[in-house]
Amino acid sequence: MRLLNMTGFTGLPFDAVAVPNIIETGSSSRHGMDATRVMDDLRQYISCLESCGQLARISVPTDPVLEIAAITDRVCKSPDGGKGLLFEQPLGSSFSVATNLFGSLQRVCLALNIDHPDQLTARMSALLDSISEPSLSSLDQQISSLPEFRRYAPRIRKTRSDICRTMTPPDLTAFPFLHSWPNDGMASGYQRYITLPLVFTADANGNNVNCGMYRAQLRGPQELAIQWKIGSGAHRHLEEFRCRGEKMPVSIVLGGPPALTLSSMLPLPGVLDECTFAGFLRESPLEMEPCTAVPLHVPCGAEVVIEGYVDPAETTLEGPFGNHTGAYAPAAPAAVMRVTAISRRNDAIIPATIVGPPPMEDCWMAKVWERILFSLVCRIIPGVTGLCFPLEWVFHQSAVISLENSHPGMVRETAHFLWETPWFSAARLLVFIDGKESVSDMNGTAWRCINNCSFSRDFICDNSGSRLALDATGWDISRSLAQDSRIIDLVQSRWHEYGLE
Repeated sequence: MRLLNMTGFTGLPFDAVAVPNIIETGSSSRHGMDATRVMDDLRQYISCLESCGQLARISVPTDPVLEIAAITDRVCKSPDGGKGLLFEQPLGSSFSVATNLFGSLQRVCLALNIDHPDQLTARMSALLDSISEPSLSSLDQQISSLPEFRRYAPRIRKTRSDICRTMTPPDLTAFPFLHSWPNDGMASGYQRYITLPLVFTADANGNNVNCGMYRAQLRGPQELAIQWKIGSGAHRHLEEFRCRGEKMPVSIVLGGPPALTLSSMLPLPGVLDECTFAGFLRESPLEMEPCTAVPLHVPCGAEVVIEGYVDPAETTLEGPFGNHTGAYAPAAPAAVMRVTAISRRNDAIIPATIVGPPPMEDCWMAKVWERILFSLVCRIIPGVTGLCFPLEWVFHQSAVISLENSHPGMVRETAHFLWETPWFSAARLLVFIDGKESVSDMNGTAWRCINNCSFSRDFICDNSGSRLALDATGWDISRSLAQDSRIIDLVQSRWHEYGLE
């Protein structure tokens, strides 16, 4: 999964602009908002969160160096994920910072204007039902060809709106990008990162646009180090430009439609377009407009747009970087983006997130993918009845999966099949339980794993020894404990007599 990463900033503000109260008053129905409302940009979403009691404003000065991250980390670990946070006075900058915006299941649903994540499963299943024979190798093309999907393709404007002003000269250090963990970026001495960047690239012919989320390290007023992995959409595009001996145009958007922030994180099949998928998620096409300095389009309503070029021949050392493992990912070579233009709103809000030991905001964002992936897996393996990424497992592609009418051979076959898919290729652990059990009941799953598994029989290893599956479906009904149904009814009818209420 193309997950976020963080740190960023040094210097004085570009200019001093007061951050306005962005709250809008409106009718409420679903979660306290208009059920037909589509979130077009970040500030509409923040307005919605505040009207629903899901936003806290921090009006005292706070430091983008470690302090904002520490506050956010503490709030993220609240039992309910806490509230979204709007830091109105980051030190050294006139721009506000918003964090933990997607840090609960409720807020993820608000972002997509749905009541429950299962609605995503139902909608994706209905889309896949239009494909008679899904093929893993061409699933992106099969989905892209569906009229039900194509109708959510972005609408392209010919001219740029005037809500963003050009920054002259472009200066990344004017923004309060975060330094999240003490040793972030220590290899090169640059410790701040852009943490929720929507990174746009296209192939060498300007087609097959990719919108991914990759960590971007600030390296000065006009330079970024972007860590995209081999196999990612941006890396594939860069290889095409390398073959041509040309620099690759890149644009980075901060803010924009919340659905696109979620879509950019998803490991979608093949080269399925993230912008169209964002339209599918929110049931309304995105509005896109041209960049000012590079031949790319970006969503309307952005807070900040950063444009520039990456030379395929140039790399730099990026990291280390604190992530969800509870440790630092080691420093590694990264692409270098030379910034040629920045445009931003006068009162720009900088969205940010913190990556670290769960539960964190990105865990809840990943639940969107869990519900979509469930529909994909069910379509390919009909016996699957449930799928859950526990928050502590989610970034290792590890899952609890329930199977209907399972048998040992079926579990083994399913595990090896899933390991061959891109979505479970790095799954450290797959736990299979009976279809009648709840995949979200982790206490029950742990209980069954310990009590009902023969480790010599029910552990399944792949050839490399790096991936493991556990068959915890075995449950001998004839030996299971259950109260007599007559006694259950009796106790229920007399419960008030016992004086226990």
